[in-house]
Amino acid sequence: MQIRPATPQDKPAMIELLKKSLGEGLIPKSASLWNWKHEQNPFGASFVLLAEENGTIIGLRAFMQWKWKWNDTIYKAIRAVDTATHPDHQGKGIFKKLTLQQLELCKQQGVHFVFNTPNDQSRPGYLKMGWVQQGKMPLKLKVLNPIGLAYAIAFKKGKAAAGTEDPTPSQTWDPRVFDLTDKHEDKTGHLNTVLSSSYIRWRYADNPLFRYNYFTDYENFLLIGRIKSHSFTRELRLVDCMLFNNASNNRRINSLISKAVLPYCKKNKIQVISFSGQQYQTYQSALKWMGIIPVQNRGPIVTLRDLNMNEKFPELLEIKNWGYSLGDMELF
Repeated sequence: MQIRPATPQDKPAMIELLKKSLGEGLIPKSASLWNWKHEQNPFGASFVLLAEENGTIIGLRAFMQWKWKWNDTIYKAIRAVDTATHPDHQGKGIFKKLTLQQLELCKQQGVHFVFNTPNDQSRPGYLKMGWVQQGKMPLKLKVLNPIGLAYAIAFKKGKAAAGTEDPTPSQTWDPRVFDLTDKHEDKTGHLNTVLSSSYIRWRYADNPLFRYNYFTDYENFLLIGRIKSHSFTRELRLVDCMLFNNASNNRRINSLISKAVLPYCKKNKIQVISFSGQQYQTYQSALKWMGIIPVQNRGPIVTLRDLNMNEKFPELLEIKNWGYSLGDMELF
């Protein structure tokens, strides 16, 4: 078995391997999706290693590039994302071999750390390879119609959600949204994704998997979210939040944001609003309209692995040092 970096010529075989290994599922393993996710990322093309045997690709491991800013320092990171092993070659340790070799290559290229949110099945394998659990993502909920939601849970739970169409309305992204992002200055003192117009366009506006809607007054705030259908209700999942012009210190912004979000929820028959990640803690003075339900640690488990952080790595394990959004962490 040979392990080598992927080349552009390998793309058709990689897509075919992903289909054989994972199936189409809810996320089609198409070339266009691969291009968007692994080649058009403004942080740079993904690191991709292949396992090959007798001229056939039997394993794939992709790490997506990311950049975080903490105070005045930019940290290069990678997200451990796509992996695939040919069904006829399971049990050969291909995933572990590709992962460990990819880690070493990324370390040599100056990447500082790895982050991801593995599920219960894959997490033990990551922990054995040196990943460390930081903890569950915080989750803030607002229930707009408690009685209606209780009724829906009691009488509709278990029924299939109607249709598979993305329930988020189509929305044309105004160029002013991207201009606004370019003016953003992070002064929170937390680890946050390096924001830019190209990032917002790639991550949300041009996302081929989900439709995202935005809420803004083009001056003080920008919220981004999508609607998630459940068997018993609809949820507005707020995935990113940016405040400008010191808006977090301005109580008036709380009212402006609620007047942008709540009518949208009424129009789209949404009963629950969720705000996951550390951003709520950072901006809660402008998000008091989210109500009194306490923040709960019910989100996905964030895991990290050191590459070049060295003595600063323990600081990454303290959630108080982060300002991540759900948009930074959700699977896509």
